[in-house]
Amino acid sequence: MNQVKERKLPLLIMIAIVLFLPFLGKGGILASAIIAAALVGSPLFVLIGIATLGSLFLWSGFREPEQFTIVIEGIRSLADSPTLLAIPFFIMSGAVMSRGQISQRLVDFAQALIGWVPGGMAMSGVIACMLFAAISGSSPATVVAIGTMMGPALIAEGYRERFSHGLLTSAGSLGILIPPSIPMIVYPIVNQTAVIEVERLFASGFGPGLVMGSILIGYSFYQGIVDKVPTAPFKFKKLAAATRDGFWALMFPILILGGIYGGIFNAVEASAVSVAYAVVVEVWLHRALKLKAIPGIFAETGVFLGSFLVILVMALALGEFLEKEEIPALMVEWMQGKDLEHWQFLILLNVILLGVGMMMDILSAMFVFVPMLAPIAASMGVDPMHFGIIFIVNLEIGYLTPPVGLNLFVASALYEKGLGHVIRSVAPFVGLMLIGLGVITWYPQLSIGLGNAIMGGDPNALVDEDGDGLDDRGDAAGGMPTMEEMMQEAMETEGLEGDEDLEDDEDLEDDEDLEGEELEDEELEEILDAQEGQ
Repeated sequence: MNQVKERKLPLLIMIAIVLFLPFLGKGGILASAIIAAALVGSPLFVLIGIATLGSLFLWSGFREPEQFTIVIEGIRSLADSPTLLAIPFFIMSGAVMSRGQISQRLVDFAQALIGWVPGGMAMSGVIACMLFAAISGSSPATVVAIGTMMGPALIAEGYRERFSHGLLTSAGSLGILIPPSIPMIVYPIVNQTAVIEVERLFASGFGPGLVMGSILIGYSFYQGIVDKVPTAPFKFKKLAAATRDGFWALMFPILILGGIYGGIFNAVEASAVSVAYAVVVEVWLHRALKLKAIPGIFAETGVFLGSFLVILVMALALGEFLEKEEIPALMVEWMQGKDLEHWQFLILLNVILLGVGMMMDILSAMFVFVPMLAPIAASMGVDPMHFGIIFIVNLEIGYLTPPVGLNLFVASALYEKGLGHVIRSVAPFVGLMLIGLGVITWYPQLSIGLGNAIMGGDPNALVDEDGDGLDDRGDAAGGMPTMEEMMQEAMETEGLEGDEDLEDDEDLEDDEDLEGEELEDEELEEILDAQEGQ
């Protein structure tokens, strides 16, 4: 009986909060509606929809149905974004590969390559996660695909259970950082303050991905020495056999990324190629799947994509509301009034994003916070590409932090352990990844520098002739001109052209006057000559 009362008590408290919040005003009404929807188990797109439509109703005074065409406009704007097509294709290819044998062959290759050094098996798990992340682009899928095989194998080899589970859960989060990555495709869609190429953002993810992967590999090497885990001798025949068996799996990232940066196809075309390649490899080469199973896998992807698009539309409409109410501009003005140094802002940004990552998944956080934080980051001189990488790395760590760290729940179900066990397992790795976050934040050349070196040039480079950190329009670093600034610039241009026309008219009049004076002088000379002749 006491246990039943203990279970009901939190629910009664939440109901009381829902009933009390509306008395606090408009914000309380909206918060009450969202919490009530969450309590009855509403999906994420419903919660974001309530936040968007409720904000438009309460603050923007939308009362008539036709006023909500802002949502329809969001759908239309998505139709104009070809980059969006890459998301379902990469999800499809990742789903096909997670059902096949690609993950197993990647693990076998990594073990044969590096399994002979201290901590080699743990290191091979990290490498396998990095390789699979470069194929699937999904963090939870990487945890499931690699963790299913490597978790029991590491424990059987002599590694501590908590270390094994924490390592694979953490390494799986690299799926959103190593390209191709679904969040990297979404970021340019929701951040419309700068010109951002998906291919360039992919290239900018290599450096940070290697930093995080290297930290985990280094810790695995250290742990292998401390735990005195036995190692197997290196065998070239084993490596050759693993390379032969895993050839088509290893060729996947080479084909996709090589095709993008070799100029053969763009990110959207690469996503379509990835689906065709995954089906051909798993159905006809590996023979791990039946062709009749493919439509069912694609159907599951379609269900996910439908909810994803609803979330994205509602998030874009919420961004329009925020822009209409000038909330980002007010936040920029408030931040600039604090006179923060560049390094102080970066620390504050990371603290905010770590907090966001503890409460939201990465896609939801992108939809809500990128439109608000991107203008502030631009005003503080943070390159939009660097801001995107910082955002993704912080939310990558968010996959490992309670209360809503997605990889924690995935690992808990996968290893059949309590959530507390998984949280304690990943705690040391979160600390290591925070070190990596600091390196990535303070050394932007690891991300945007490498990205620009691969792609060439920088579309967001500033023209800073007077050294004030602003471009010719006077915008903050990386900012786009507002409509008023573009109109003013056009008017100034017209005024300049008018001045030039006026100068041309004056010059023409001067020339005519000069010609008239010369003509009068000639007539006067003729009259004088005639008088002398008389």
